[in-house]
Amino acid sequence: MPEITLEYAAKLVGGDAIGDGGRIIRGISSPDDPQDDMLCVVWDKSVLDTIPQSVSIMSGKGTISGRDGIELTHPRASLVKLLPLFDPRRRAASGIHPSAFVDEGSTIGRDCAIGPNCVVSEGAVLGDRVVLQANVFIGENASVGNDTVIEASTAVQDYTEIGAGVIIHSGASIGCDGFGFLPIPGGGWEKIPQIGVVVIEDDVEIGPNCTVDRATFGATRIGRGTKLGACVHVAHNCDIGPDSMMVGFVALGGSVRTGRGFLAGGMTGIADHVKIGGNVTVASRAGVTKDIKDGLTVSGFPAREHAEEKRFQASLRRVRDYDERIKNLEKRAGSAG
Repeated sequence: MPEITLEYAAKLVGGDAIGDGGRIIRGISSPDDPQDDMLCVVWDKSVLDTIPQSVSIMSGKGTISGRDGIELTHPRASLVKLLPLFDPRRRAASGIHPSAFVDEGSTIGRDCAIGPNCVVSEGAVLGDRVVLQANVFIGENASVGNDTVIEASTAVQDYTEIGAGVIIHSGASIGCDGFGFLPIPGGGWEKIPQIGVVVIEDDVEIGPNCTVDRATFGATRIGRGTKLGACVHVAHNCDIGPDSMMVGFVALGGSVRTGRGFLAGGMTGIADHVKIGGNVTVASRAGVTKDIKDGLTVSGFPAREHAEEKRFQASLRRVRDYDERIKNLEKRAGSAG
Protein backbone atom coordinates (compact mmCIF):
# COMPACT_ATOMS: atom_id res chain seq x y z
CA MET A 1 0.00 0.00 0.00
CA PRO A 2 1.57 3.35 -1.03
CA GLU A 3 2.20 5.88 1.73
CA ILE A 4 2.87 9.63 1.64
CA THR A 5 3.00 12.31 4.30
CA LEU A 6 0.45 15.07 4.60
CA GLU A 7 3.21 17.62 4.00
CA TYR A 8 4.32 15.87 0.79
CA ALA A 9 0.72 15.81 -0.47
CA ALA A 10 0.37 19.53 0.29
CA LYS A 11 3.51 20.38 -1.69
CA LEU A 12 2.37 18.21 -4.59
CA VAL A 13 -0.94 20.06 -4.94
CA GLY A 14 0.36 23.50 -4.04
CA GLY A 15 -1.60 23.75 -0.77
CA ASP A 16 -0.84 24.52 2.88
CA ALA A 17 -0.37 21.68 5.37
CA ILE A 18 -2.35 22.27 8.57
CA GLY A 19 -1.56 20.37 11.77
CA ASP A 20 0.70 17.31 11.69
CA GLY A 21 2.58 17.48 8.41
CA GLY A 22 4.22 14.11 9.10
CA ARG A 23 0.91 12.28 9.26
CA ILE A 24 0.86 9.23 6.97
CA ILE A 25 -1.73 9.13 4.19
CA ARG A 26 -2.54 5.74 2.61
CA GLY A 27 -5.26 6.73 0.17
CA ILE A 28 -7.97 9.18 -0.82
CA SER A 29 -11.54 9.01 0.49
CA SER A 30 -14.78 10.92 -0.01
CA PRO A 31 -17.05 12.53 2.61
CA ASP A 32 -19.42 9.59 2.11
CA ASP A 33 -16.80 7.17 3.48
CA PRO A 34 -14.17 9.08 5.51
CA GLN A 35 -11.31 6.97 6.88
CA ASP A 36 -8.66 7.85 9.44
CA ASP A 37 -5.68 6.69 7.35
CA MET A 38 -6.84 8.47 4.19
CA LEU A 39 -7.12 12.07 3.04
CA CYS A 40 -10.77 13.04 2.67
CA VAL A 41 -11.31 15.47 -0.21
CA VAL A 42 -14.05 18.04 0.47
CA TRP A 43 -15.23 20.61 -2.08
CA ASP A 44 -18.66 21.21 -0.54
CA LYS A 45 -18.21 23.08 2.76
CA SER A 46 -21.66 22.03 3.95
CA VAL A 47 -20.43 18.48 4.70
CA LEU A 48 -17.45 19.49 6.86
CA ASP A 49 -19.35 18.97 10.11
CA THR A 50 -20.20 15.39 9.15
CA ILE A 51 -16.55 14.30 8.96
CA PRO A 52 -14.96 13.07 12.23
CA GLN A 53 -12.18 15.22 13.66
CA SER A 54 -9.83 12.23 13.50
CA VAL A 55 -9.94 12.29 9.68
CA SER A 56 -7.54 14.53 7.76
CA ILE A 57 -9.20 16.56 5.02
CA MET A 58 -8.29 18.56 1.94
CA SER A 59 -10.58 21.55 1.65
CA GLY A 60 -10.82 25.20 0.65
CA LYS A 61 -8.95 28.10 2.18
CA GLY A 62 -9.90 28.93 5.78
CA THR A 63 -12.00 25.79 6.31
CA ILE A 64 -9.71 23.63 8.46
CA SER A 65 -9.56 24.17 12.21
CA GLY A 66 -8.57 21.80 15.00
CA ARG A 67 -7.60 18.92 12.72
CA ASP A 68 -4.94 17.82 10.24
CA GLY A 69 -5.40 18.68 6.62
CA ILE A 70 -4.55 20.65 3.49
CA GLU A 71 -6.03 23.99 2.52
CA LEU A 72 -5.98 25.16 -1.08
CA THR A 73 -8.07 27.05 -3.60
CA HIS A 74 -9.35 24.16 -5.74
CA PRO A 75 -9.43 20.87 -3.76
CA ARG A 76 -11.37 18.92 -6.38
CA ALA A 77 -8.95 19.80 -9.18
CA SER A 78 -6.08 18.51 -7.06
CA LEU A 79 -7.41 14.96 -7.35
CA VAL A 80 -5.73 14.78 -10.76
CA LYS A 81 -2.34 14.89 -9.01
CA LEU A 82 -3.15 12.81 -5.95
CA LEU A 83 -5.19 9.87 -7.25
CA PRO A 84 -2.43 8.38 -9.46
CA LEU A 85 -0.24 7.96 -6.37
CA PHE A 86 -2.68 5.39 -5.00
CA ASP A 87 -3.67 3.62 -8.22
CA PRO A 88 -3.31 -0.13 -7.51
CA ARG A 89 -2.94 -0.90 -11.21
CA ARG A 90 0.50 -1.20 -12.67
CA ARG A 91 1.69 -0.77 -16.23
CA ALA A 92 2.16 -4.14 -17.88
CA ALA A 93 5.76 -5.29 -18.10
CA SER A 94 7.38 -4.76 -21.48
CA GLY A 95 7.54 -7.76 -23.78
CA ILE A 96 5.41 -9.99 -25.98
CA HIS A 97 3.33 -12.73 -24.39
CA PRO A 98 4.05 -16.20 -25.83
CA SER A 99 0.43 -16.61 -26.93
CA ALA A 100 0.39 -13.37 -28.95
CA PHE A 101 0.83 -13.36 -32.73
CA VAL A 102 3.02 -10.55 -34.04
CA ASP A 103 3.48 -10.66 -37.79
CA GLU A 104 7.12 -10.42 -38.82
CA GLY A 105 6.10 -7.71 -41.28
CA SER A 106 4.95 -5.41 -38.45
CA THR A 107 7.06 -2.81 -36.62
CA ILE A 108 7.16 -2.79 -32.83
CA GLY A 109 8.62 0.18 -30.92
CA ARG A 110 10.68 0.18 -27.74
CA ASP A 111 9.30 -1.09 -24.42
CA CYS A 112 5.92 -2.20 -25.76
CA ALA A 113 3.76 -4.61 -23.74
CA ILE A 114 1.74 -7.03 -25.87
CA GLY A 115 -0.58 -9.23 -23.82
CA PRO A 116 -2.03 -12.72 -24.17
CA ASN A 117 -3.75 -13.68 -27.44
CA CYS A 118 -3.12 -10.33 -29.12
CA VAL A 119 -2.78 -10.12 -32.90
CA VAL A 120 -0.56 -7.55 -34.58
CA SER A 121 -1.05 -7.89 -38.33
CA GLU A 122 1.25 -7.39 -41.29
CA GLY A 123 2.34 -3.81 -41.86
CA ALA A 124 1.06 -2.60 -38.48
CA VAL A 125 3.25 -0.09 -36.63
CA LEU A 126 3.33 0.28 -32.84
CA GLY A 127 5.19 3.27 -31.37
CA ASP A 128 7.23 3.21 -28.19
CA ARG A 129 5.72 2.08 -24.86
CA VAL A 130 2.43 0.98 -26.41
CA VAL A 131 0.35 -1.33 -24.20
CA LEU A 132 -1.97 -3.92 -25.72
CA GLN A 133 -3.94 -5.81 -23.10
CA ALA A 134 -5.24 -9.33 -23.70
CA ASN A 135 -7.11 -10.20 -26.92
CA VAL A 136 -6.43 -6.93 -28.73
CA PHE A 137 -6.51 -7.08 -32.55
CA ILE A 138 -4.42 -4.64 -34.60
CA GLY A 139 -5.25 -4.86 -38.30
CA GLU A 140 -3.04 -4.63 -41.37
CA ASN A 141 -1.18 -1.34 -41.84
CA ALA A 142 -2.77 0.17 -38.74
CA SER A 143 -0.59 2.51 -36.69
CA VAL A 144 -0.56 3.21 -32.95
CA GLY A 145 1.36 6.16 -31.49
CA ASN A 146 3.71 6.34 -28.52
CA ASP A 147 2.36 5.72 -25.00
CA THR A 148 -1.07 4.61 -26.17
CA VAL A 149 -2.94 2.02 -24.09
CA ILE A 150 -5.49 -0.28 -25.73
CA GLU A 151 -7.46 -2.33 -23.25
CA ALA A 152 -8.64 -5.93 -23.51
CA SER A 153 -10.83 -7.25 -26.34
CA THR A 154 -10.57 -4.15 -28.52
CA ALA A 155 -10.42 -4.34 -32.33
CA VAL A 156 -8.43 -1.80 -34.36
CA GLN A 157 -9.16 -2.54 -37.99
CA ASP A 158 -6.94 -2.22 -41.08
CA TYR A 159 -5.35 1.15 -41.91
CA THR A 160 -6.64 2.84 -38.75
CA GLU A 161 -4.38 5.62 -37.46
CA ILE A 162 -4.18 6.12 -33.69
CA GLY A 163 -2.13 8.95 -32.22
CA ALA A 164 0.06 9.24 -29.13
CA GLY A 165 -1.19 9.11 -25.55
CA VAL A 166 -4.54 7.63 -26.53
CA ILE A 167 -6.55 5.40 -24.18
CA ILE A 168 -9.04 2.97 -25.71
CA HIS A 169 -11.09 1.02 -23.19
CA SER A 170 -12.22 -2.58 -23.40
CA GLY A 171 -14.55 -3.77 -26.12
CA ALA A 172 -14.21 -0.82 -28.48
CA SER A 173 -14.33 -1.35 -32.24
CA ILE A 174 -12.31 1.16 -34.22
CA GLY A 175 -12.39 1.17 -38.02
CA CYS A 176 -15.28 -1.19 -38.66
CA ASP A 177 -17.22 -0.61 -41.90
CA GLY A 178 -19.48 2.39 -42.08
CA PHE A 179 -23.19 1.62 -42.32
CA GLY A 180 -23.74 2.32 -46.00
CA PHE A 181 -26.33 0.60 -48.21
CA LEU A 182 -28.31 1.42 -51.34
CA PRO A 183 -31.85 0.16 -51.92
CA ILE A 184 -32.17 -2.33 -54.76
CA PRO A 185 -35.18 -1.85 -57.08
CA GLY A 186 -37.66 -4.55 -56.22
CA GLY A 187 -36.37 -4.97 -52.67
CA GLY A 188 -33.18 -5.59 -50.74
CA TRP A 189 -29.99 -3.65 -50.14
CA GLU A 190 -26.63 -3.32 -51.85
CA LYS A 191 -23.61 -2.67 -49.64
CA ILE A 192 -21.58 0.47 -50.43
CA PRO A 193 -17.88 -0.39 -50.13
CA GLN A 194 -16.26 1.42 -47.21
CA ILE A 195 -12.69 2.16 -48.34
CA GLY A 196 -11.76 5.08 -46.06
CA VAL A 197 -9.96 5.12 -42.72
CA VAL A 198 -10.32 6.24 -39.12
CA VAL A 199 -7.91 8.79 -37.63
CA ILE A 200 -7.76 9.10 -33.85
CA GLU A 201 -5.59 12.10 -32.91
CA ASP A 202 -3.34 12.47 -29.83
CA ASP A 203 -4.65 12.36 -26.24
CA VAL A 204 -8.08 11.02 -27.14
CA GLU A 205 -9.87 8.71 -24.68
CA ILE A 206 -12.46 6.28 -26.00
CA GLY A 207 -14.78 4.53 -23.53
CA PRO A 208 -15.73 0.86 -23.37
CA ASN A 209 -17.84 -0.61 -26.17
CA CYS A 210 -17.60 2.45 -28.40
CA THR A 211 -17.70 2.12 -32.18
CA VAL A 212 -15.97 4.45 -34.63
CA ASP A 213 -16.77 3.56 -38.26
CA ARG A 214 -14.30 3.90 -41.12
CA ALA A 215 -15.18 6.43 -43.78
CA THR A 216 -16.83 5.49 -47.04
CA PHE A 217 -13.85 7.34 -48.54
CA GLY A 218 -11.55 9.84 -46.88
CA ALA A 219 -11.38 9.73 -43.09
CA THR A 220 -13.53 9.58 -39.98
CA ARG A 221 -11.63 11.80 -37.54
CA ILE A 222 -11.67 12.20 -33.76
CA GLY A 223 -9.89 15.45 -32.87
CA ARG A 224 -7.05 15.83 -30.41
CA GLY A 225 -8.00 15.66 -26.74
CA THR A 226 -11.56 14.48 -27.32
CA LYS A 227 -13.17 12.15 -24.75
CA LEU A 228 -15.88 9.55 -25.48
CA GLY A 229 -17.90 7.86 -22.75
CA ALA A 230 -19.19 4.28 -22.86
CA CYS A 231 -21.16 3.01 -25.86
CA VAL A 232 -20.72 6.10 -28.04
CA HIS A 233 -21.22 5.55 -31.79
CA VAL A 234 -19.42 7.71 -34.34
CA ALA A 235 -20.59 6.92 -37.87
CA HIS A 236 -18.64 7.05 -41.13
CA ASN A 237 -17.04 10.32 -42.27
CA CYS A 238 -17.71 12.20 -39.02
CA ASP A 239 -15.17 14.88 -38.11
CA ILE A 240 -15.13 15.66 -34.39
CA GLY A 241 -13.32 18.84 -33.35
CA PRO A 242 -10.54 18.94 -30.74
CA ASP A 243 -11.30 18.86 -27.00
CA SER A 244 -14.85 17.64 -27.48
CA MET A 245 -16.69 15.36 -25.07
CA MET A 246 -19.52 12.89 -25.68
CA VAL A 247 -21.10 11.17 -22.69
CA GLY A 248 -22.42 7.59 -22.76
CA PHE A 249 -24.79 6.38 -25.48
CA VAL A 250 -24.37 9.37 -27.78
CA ALA A 251 -24.94 8.42 -31.42
CA LEU A 252 -23.73 10.44 -34.39
CA GLY A 253 -25.04 9.85 -37.90
CA GLY A 254 -22.78 9.87 -40.92
CA SER A 255 -20.75 12.95 -41.91
CA VAL A 256 -21.50 14.96 -38.77
CA ARG A 257 -19.03 17.84 -38.31
CA THR A 258 -18.35 19.53 -34.98
CA GLY A 259 -16.15 22.41 -33.90
CA ARG A 260 -13.75 22.56 -30.96
CA GLY A 261 -15.15 21.95 -27.50
CA PHE A 262 -18.39 20.25 -28.57
CA LEU A 263 -20.17 18.67 -25.57
CA ALA A 264 -23.00 16.13 -25.87
CA GLY A 265 -24.94 14.80 -22.88
CA GLY A 266 -25.93 11.16 -22.53
CA MET A 267 -28.25 9.52 -25.07
CA THR A 268 -28.02 12.41 -27.51
CA GLY A 269 -28.72 11.64 -31.17
CA ILE A 270 -27.42 13.68 -34.09
CA ALA A 271 -28.73 13.23 -37.63
CA ASP A 272 -26.58 12.70 -40.74
CA HIS A 273 -24.68 15.65 -42.23
CA VAL A 274 -25.41 18.06 -39.37
CA LYS A 275 -22.76 20.75 -38.81
CA ILE A 276 -22.20 21.86 -35.22
CA GLY A 277 -20.16 24.92 -34.30
CA GLY A 278 -17.48 25.35 -31.69
CA ASN A 279 -18.26 25.30 -27.95
CA VAL A 280 -21.76 23.96 -28.51
CA THR A 281 -23.47 22.05 -25.69
CA VAL A 282 -26.23 19.55 -26.47
CA ALA A 283 -28.25 18.53 -23.40
CA SER A 284 -28.91 14.87 -22.58
CA ARG A 285 -31.45 12.98 -24.71
CA ALA A 286 -31.68 15.76 -27.27
CA GLY A 287 -32.25 15.01 -30.94
CA VAL A 288 -30.28 17.28 -33.26
CA THR A 289 -31.71 17.52 -36.77
CA LYS A 290 -30.32 20.86 -38.00
CA ASP A 291 -27.03 22.77 -37.97
CA ILE A 292 -26.08 24.60 -34.76
CA LYS A 293 -24.14 27.86 -34.60
CA ASP A 294 -21.10 28.48 -32.40
CA GLY A 295 -21.53 28.76 -28.66
CA LEU A 296 -25.16 27.68 -28.35
CA THR A 297 -26.70 25.35 -25.76
CA VAL A 298 -29.56 23.27 -27.16
CA SER A 299 -31.98 20.70 -25.80
CA GLY A 300 -35.13 18.76 -26.62
CA PHE A 301 -36.40 17.13 -29.79
CA PRO A 302 -36.03 18.56 -32.28
CA ALA A 303 -33.18 20.36 -30.53
CA ARG A 304 -33.56 24.13 -30.16
CA GLU A 305 -31.93 26.78 -28.02
CA HIS A 306 -32.23 25.74 -24.41
CA ALA A 307 -34.09 28.87 -23.24
CA GLU A 308 -36.70 28.36 -25.95
CA GLU A 309 -37.03 24.67 -25.11
CA LYS A 310 -37.60 25.49 -21.42
CA ARG A 311 -40.41 27.88 -22.36
CA PHE A 312 -41.92 25.20 -24.58
CA GLN A 313 -41.77 22.56 -21.84
CA ALA A 314 -43.32 24.98 -19.36
CA SER A 315 -46.21 25.64 -21.73
CA LEU A 316 -46.75 21.89 -22.19
CA ARG A 317 -47.11 21.47 -18.44
CA ARG A 318 -49.92 24.02 -18.50
CA VAL A 319 -51.90 22.21 -21.20
CA ARG A 320 -53.79 20.06 -18.67
CA ASP A 321 -54.80 23.16 -16.72
CA TYR A 322 -55.96 24.85 -19.91
CA ASP A 323 -57.94 21.73 -20.85
CA GLU A 324 -59.72 21.72 -17.49
CA ARG A 325 -60.51 25.42 -17.80
CA ILE A 326 -61.98 24.93 -21.28
CA LYS A 327 -64.14 22.05 -20.09
CA ASN A 328 -65.41 24.12 -17.17
CA LEU A 329 -66.18 27.06 -19.47
CA GLU A 330 -68.06 24.72 -21.83
CA LYS A 331 -70.11 23.36 -18.96
CA ARG A 332 -70.94 26.85 -17.73
CA ALA A 333 -71.85 27.98 -21.25
CA GLY A 334 -74.08 24.93 -21.70
CA SER A 335 -75.89 25.40 -18.41
CA ALA A 336 -76.35 29.12 -19.13
CA GLY A 337 -77.94 28.30 -22.51
